[in-house]
Amino acid sequence: MKLSTSKLYASDLIVGVLFILTPLWSVPITIFQLFKTKRAYYTFLISAFFGLTASLLAPTGDLYRLYITYFDFQNTNLEGLISFISLKPDSLFYVLLFIFAKIGLSIRILIFGVVFGYFQLSFRLLQSQNPSLRISVILLFIMQFDFLLHGLFLRFPLSMLIVIYAFVRKIEGKSWVLFWLVIASMVHFAALITIPLYFMTRIREHKLQKYLIYSLFIMPFGSYIFIFLTTHFLELFPDIPLKLKIESYFLGYWALEFFEERTWKALMQFYFERVLYIVVLLYFILTKNKSKFRHQAIPFLILINVFFSFPNLFSRYSVLAIFFGLLTIFTEHRKTSISKFLKVSLILIIPLVFSIRLIAQQKNIRAGYIPEIMYRNSISLILKEYDRQWIEKNIDKETARPKNIQSL
Repeated sequence: MKLSTSKLYASDLIVGVLFILTPLWSVPITIFQLFKTKRAYYTFLISAFFGLTASLLAPTGDLYRLYITYFDFQNTNLEGLISFISLKPDSLFYVLLFIFAKIGLSIRILIFGVVFGYFQLSFRLLQSQNPSLRISVILLFIMQFDFLLHGLFLRFPLSMLIVIYAFVRKIEGKSWVLFWLVIASMVHFAALITIPLYFMTRIREHKLQKYLIYSLFIMPFGSYIFIFLTTHFLELFPDIPLKLKIESYFLGYWALEFFEERTWKALMQFYFERVLYIVVLLYFILTKNKSKFRHQAIPFLILINVFFSFPNLFSRYSVLAIFFGLLTIFTEHRKTSISKFLKVSLILIIPLVFSIRLIAQQKNIRAGYIPEIMYRNSISLILKEYDRQWIEKNIDKETARPKNIQSL
C-alpha cells in the first residue's frame, strides 16, 4: 500500500472537520477513504484517533505509576531526576516524562504522542511492497498491540515495535539495526534480550533449526532452570537496577504470582495466545523451507520455548515470535492452500480476540473518560484531565485498579 502525500482536497477537509466534531463516528469514513485514496493524510487521522483514545484511559496499572511519577516530577529538581533514574535499568522515557512535568505539558500529550508514533511506525511497515508483511502488521494491530494495552503499558509495546522495525530493516538489508535495538532497550529494558537474538540470526539456518528442536526439551522445565540460574548466578553481581529487575521477573511477583491473580477473561486471552503460538511452532518444526524470514523468526521461537513456563514473559515476548512466524508462513505459502486456510481462520479468529480484549479491559474503559468519546467532540476530550484528586478518588492506591467499578 504505497501512500500518497499530495495536496489536500475538499473531501479531506470535510473528514477532518468530522473528526473534530465526532471522532469515533469519523473512523469508518476515514478507513474507507484510506483504502480508496491511499493517502497518508488518513493514516494521520487514524493514528490521532487511537492516540486520543489511549490518552483518555483511566490511570490504572503501569499507567497509574506513570501518572504518580509525573506528579512527583513536577516538584523534583535535576538532582532528584538523576537519583530516580539511577534506580532504573532504562531511562529514556522517564527523562521525557520529567521534561513534560517541568515545562507544564500534560502527560496526556505524551501518551498521545507515543501511541500516535506507534501507529505511524506501523503504517510505515504497511507501506512495504511485501504483501505478507502488510498482513502480519495488520494482525499485529489487532491481536497483539491493541491501543488499550498500548496506552496502559506504554513503554513495552513501543519498545517491541521498534524491535520489529529493526529486524524488518535487517530483512530488507538495511543498516542501523543495532542502533534501533539499543533505542528500544532504552525505552524498556526488556528489549535488551533482542540484541543477542540479532547475533543469533547470523548462525547458519540448519544449526538454528537444531537449536529450535533442542529448545523444545526446555519448555516444560524452563521456570525451574531459570529460577535455579537466577538464584545462583545473580549473586555474583552487585545490586544494580538491572539485576533487581531480572530478579523480579524470574523470582518475584512477575514470575508466577502475577499469573495466579489474573481474571478468567485475561486467562482465556492468555491461553488462546499460547494455542496460536503452538500452531506457529509446529509449522517450523514440520517444514524445512529456506527463507530469510525463517532465519529471523527461529531465534524468537527459541526464546519463547525457553520462557514458555513464565506466563508474564511468554505474554510479553510471544508477540515477536508470532509476528515473524506468521510473516514467514504467509511468505512461504503466499499462493497455496495453507495460506488460504490460515487467512480464513484468522478472519474468524480476529473478531474473537478483539472482543476478548475489550471484555478483559472493560473496567478500565468504564472507569475513565473513554465512554465520552461516543458523544463528545475532540476539543472537549482534549481538555479532559486526570489530576491527583481524581486519581485518589477513583483509583485504589494499593492495587492501582478502579474503585467502585464492578465487572460486567
